Formats: sequence, structure tokens, C-alpha cells
Amino acid sequence: MQGQGMQGQGMRSGGQGTQQISPQLRRQIQQLGQQQPFQQLLQQFGQEQQQIPQAQAPEISTQALASNVATAFWDVVEPLPGQASTLYLYIEDTWRAFIDPSPHTHDEVQRAFAFGHQVIGYYDPANPSYLLAIVVSQ
Repeated sequence: MQGQGMQGQGMRSGGQGTQQISPQLRRQIQQLGQQQPFQQLLQQFGQEQQQIPQAQAPEISTQALASNVATAFWDVVEPLPGQASTLYLYIEDTWRAFIDPSPHTHDEVQRAFAFGHQVIGYYDPANPSYLLAIVVSQ
């Protein structure tokens, strides 16, 4: 997949070594969240977040795992209070969640998409919404 440039987009904020959001920027972001189509996207995301059990590992069947290459990612590193950090990979026209990834995983996925490397998500076909493993090929 080399030569195609950045294949997905991700946004990362917070954590060590990053700046705090200014009150003015925070107000602008909140105002954007009030506008269409952003309001619909936020509502949809909120509904999807409610479906993810927090701090629970998904059950794994004894069947073989499925995998495919991710074409985009969505990195939630500053979740809502009480929610786990989540890394979503877009695989086979579906967002699949990797719950509570390590800081290293966040960095590696972001770096892989920035440099055009493949990111492969592994999931249980019986519970395909949750990723069980992520592999970055370099």
C-alpha cells in the first residue's frame, strides 16, 4: 500500500507532552457540535458508545479469528468520564473497536497510517464489533 499516502485520518489530543485546549477553542468546538451535520454525528457516536461495555474484555469463541486490513482509524484518547479509551479501525465497511489500547498501540497505529503501512485488525466472527488484536506491518 505504499505510494498511496495517508489512508486514514486520526486525531489525537491529550496525554503527556501535549498542550491544553484554550477556553476559546473549547467554545468553538462546542459551537461546532451544535451545528448540523456535526450534531447528528455526535448523537450517532453517543449511541454507539452506549453499546460498548466498558472495562470488559469481549468473549472469544473457540472458532478461528478473522482479519482484514483497516482503511481508516478513529482514536479516542480523551474519552468521556467513566468511558475507556477506544481505538476504532474501519475494516470491511464497519468500525471495529479496540478497547483500552496502550499508548504504544495508539502511537503505532497513527504512525502506520501516516506512513502508508498496513494495519490489520483481528476479531472473532461471532463478535465482530470488537478487535482482539492489531498488527502493524512495516
